[in-house]
Amino acid sequence: MNQKLLRISIFYVIALFGSYIFRIAKPDWFTNLTLPGGFTAFKYLAEGAGPAIGALLVIIAFKPKLKISFWGSSLKWSLIMLAIPMILFTSMGVQNELGLQPNYYGFLVGVVSMLYVILEELGWRGYFLNELRGEKMSTWLRAAIIGTLWFAWHLNFNFEGEMLKQQLVFWALMIFGSWGFEKITDVTNSVVSVACFHLLGSILGYNMLIQNGLTETQKMILFGVCLVSWIVIVNLWKKENLKTQP
Repeated sequence: MNQKLLRISIFYVIALFGSYIFRIAKPDWFTNLTLPGGFTAFKYLAEGAGPAIGALLVIIAFKPKLKISFWGSSLKWSLIMLAIPMILFTSMGVQNELGLQPNYYGFLVGVVSMLYVILEELGWRGYFLNELRGEKMSTWLRAAIIGTLWFAWHLNFNFEGEMLKQQLVFWALMIFGSWGFEKITDVTNSVVSVACFHLLGSILGYNMLIQNGLTETQKMILFGVCLVSWIVIVNLWKKENLKTQP
């Protein structure tokens, strides 16, 4: 078997296994796990850890060439992008049924939310995109491959009635997102930068930690401030790259 195909297969099998265990099987110890001080929220990181674990094992074992790194070409801009949602989550506060102070819980939710998308992006962009960039194919073909495998990784195959339409839209969003995230890495080479944009979908969609903890207005403010700030930062990042080029 071609070594690149072997690496990708190992990565994806591990990613799928992690997704199955913590999304579908959900062992009793995981379901019943509770921690004090709101730290139970950290258990949800297990659902997104598969791609990161698969990527790290493949990278350690095979040492493939990687252009995209954790911080990318600028630690400064990556840290600033990372700080924005943390400040917003903390300052807004997240209401909860745990009796925890909202700003404190907002900080915890911000940490968990960012770590979750970082774990995913370590796999999909930090490793997988790196592998496919070495092949002669268009950006859209890479996006279709990554987006399709990313969609399948969620293991949500309910195609009955209205769910069929929703799943097809989600699949299309995975492909479009993969295309857009590659465009961002063209500028930043940073896992953190695409993880930040990935967070936008989490804010509006599947983040269980904020569904009832933030009002719709707060979610839209959070989404809008992050989106505009990050677009500005990526453009500043691009200008800085041009200045440093020989």
